[in-house]
Amino acid sequence: MQNFVFDVDGTLIDSEKMYMLSMQRALAASGRQFDYDQLSPTFGTTGKIALQEIGIPDNEIDGLLDTWQTYTKDTYDTMRVYPGIISALAQLHENPRLKTAIVTSKAAPEYQRDLVENFPLDQYMDDHVTADEVERGKPAPDSLFAIIHKMKLDPTQTIYVGDTIYDLQAAHAAGLAFALATWGGPKDQKLIRDSEEVLDKPHDLLNLI
Repeated sequence: MQNFVFDVDGTLIDSEKMYMLSMQRALAASGRQFDYDQLSPTFGTTGKIALQEIGIPDNEIDGLLDTWQTYTKDTYDTMRVYPGIISALAQLHENPRLKTAIVTSKAAPEYQRDLVENFPLDQYMDDHVTADEVERGKPAPDSLFAIIHKMKLDPTQTIYVGDTIYDLQAAHAAGLAFALATWGGPKDQKLIRDSEEVLDKPHDLLNLI
């Protein structure tokens, strides 16, 4: 492969608790009680889609998203970059034959906060696409089509690296191979079977070159 496109949450950064705990709190504030395990399967898609998946009416989503975003500041200290990520990304990025990019469900302000200011992984990327740059979030392929067009990538030489079913579905809908990052925790066996590559540690990325 010549082009490596990365998901962020659950792939580069361990952020599930940050998002899910603040989501749980925002829902509780609206009078809805959800167990953590009821919410965690929505991790990896946009906030709007996550709320739709658990049955929140469309007319309440914008207000809940605002509350959710407000509460993330209280759980932000649970986030971290996965061990080995920085070294692996640096080696990919310094190879002149390769291109690296991010396609994420984060909106642009979150990308700036998380990938530029607090966890500066953007320095290892040639470009990125955030969720607010496209009409439909993952599992739709819009954001991957956008990065392919933006960077003029050859799809046959491009792999999307992610950790959820949403990432796999988006990759395959865009005609890309998918590499499953398993360092964030156990994965469903069907997800493993349907992935072209399964990566146990970040440095396994170097074997795909």
